[in-house]
Amino acid sequence: MQQTSSVARLVDHLELGLFGANSTGTSMSKVPGRWHPTWENNRDLVLAAEAAGLDFHIPLARWKGHGGESDPLGVTFDPIVWTASLLAITRRIKLFTTVHTPFTHPLVAAKHLATMDQIGEGRVGLNIVSGWHREEADMFGIPQREHDERYEYTKEWLDVLLKLWTQNRPFNHEGRFFNLRGVIADPKPRGGKVTLMSAGASRAGRSFAIGRCDLLFSILTSLEACRDEVAKVKEDGRGMDRRVDVYTGAFIVCRPTRKEAEAYHEHVSREMADEPAIDNAMRQLGVNCHSFTPEFYAAFRGRFASGYGHYPIVGDPSDVADQLRRVRDTGVRGLALSFIDFAGELPYFRDEVLPRLVEMGVRRAG
Repeated sequence: MQQTSSVARLVDHLELGLFGANSTGTSMSKVPGRWHPTWENNRDLVLAAEAAGLDFHIPLARWKGHGGESDPLGVTFDPIVWTASLLAITRRIKLFTTVHTPFTHPLVAAKHLATMDQIGEGRVGLNIVSGWHREEADMFGIPQREHDERYEYTKEWLDVLLKLWTQNRPFNHEGRFFNLRGVIADPKPRGGKVTLMSAGASRAGRSFAIGRCDLLFSILTSLEACRDEVAKVKEDGRGMDRRVDVYTGAFIVCRPTRKEAEAYHEHVSREMADEPAIDNAMRQLGVNCHSFTPEFYAAFRGRFASGYGHYPIVGDPSDVADQLRRVRDTGVRGLALSFIDFAGELPYFRDEVLPRLVEMGVRRAG
């Protein structure tokens, strides 16, 4: 108990946001009422999230879905355009964008991000993805690098990006992956850079995120493992004289009673699971990502159906609030939330769960 209380004091406000609403969300289920993105419902959702006091949104970047009957992520709005458009009509909420480094030249990304940061007055963040989806690489006609080499490429990619944001005169860059002449970029981000985030569970992925980014996005497998992960990230960051915080993701099912919530979660993740789509996702991730073992994916199959592997938080409002408190007590700084139907479920979460979190001291009021 003493350890938990000590860790909890490190996070006096659990940042909450949304994840993946620019796509079909994180569900791999055929359940009726699943979120389908349109510009109109994305606009209304992000405005509603801002009005509710949520802190951020992280969009996905996908070019190909996972097939099956539901084709998860098959419909995905471009995150650059999506983020820029929503920064223009919001005032407080932080909006990340997601960039796959193999598919986007750092000169282009630097210009995109600086422009968005001007639009959003410092509210944009960058989720950096080094590229794991071999079939998407094939779509671009780009050879898929070996796992660790992808992060070496991304390190140099980010070096170029950051130099573009700090240099006021043209410069040359000669490296392993880029050979550039007379490089310059204006405007710059308002604060010199934007918030940088990267997901990583492999040694190379964690090393990149801790050494180069502000936030590490980690898969929450269990509360105990998460507490250990946060402590290790903090320790490794201090060893590099850096502060790195941890974000993770959760799939929310909140209903008036625990029985209703558990029954619906079972319906989504078992009875209506899109098995071919899950098979495809597990194959693609298991073969091309070194972050987790095939045994991990098999054990977490139900999580793929409901929330793409994200941690399930299921119950009545008091249950959900208490589980969110437990996540906060691991030391996690931010939690990205997904729902089967974002627009239909966010109002109940706003009205019934958020006030409880303020009362519990998990989040600040306002």
